[in-house]
Amino acid sequence: MFLLSARFSDYSEKRINYKVNSMSETRYDELVREAKFGVKLIHKEYCSGKEIAYVVILSGLGDYRVAVNPDEIHNFHAVIDAIHQYYAETGDQRVIDGYQMGIYTLIRVAGNVRTLDTLLSLLFYELKQERNGKASFTIDIEEIFPKINNMIAERYDNYKKESPRFEPWFSRYQQSVLEDYGLVLQGKPE
Repeated sequence: MFLLSARFSDYSEKRINYKVNSMSETRYDELVREAKFGVKLIHKEYCSGKEIAYVVILSGLGDYRVAVNPDEIHNFHAVIDAIHQYYAETGDQRVIDGYQMGIYTLIRVAGNVRTLDTLLSLLFYELKQERNGKASFTIDIEEIFPKINNMIAERYDNYKKESPRFEPWFSRYQQSVLEDYGLVLQGKPE
């Protein structure tokens, strides 16, 4: 059983009765299916006026943590794939809008290295999926990336103070992003 917990307890009977054919479906496929269930709930919240709803599932906060078991970290890859599947099924532009609002919210709250790592990891997974033709839509990286660079410039010294390994880690990220996507990830402010 996958972890997408208490918030979904009222649906547990349906989930227990649902048998997964392990021969035809991978564990990751199961995880994406579970994540899509959460995406549908988050999307309803977003449509009802909660603009920051998507940040909850992107970050894996509370009951919206997506993982195979409690010892694993939140699998935002499965969440991103689920968001794309949900959009492909519905064609609802608000899915894209909510997803991007979640990214903007993460940019605003990325006050520590862990949150920055989550933000960058999910963004570059998104770009990888887009480049490989596995995304049902594209995000506006031309609008998002300057906001990320501004945020990093503002908080660079704080990140550096928080972790002595920040600069080498970030330098590797910068090089990878430039090589893989042709994007310049701003470093130390001048």
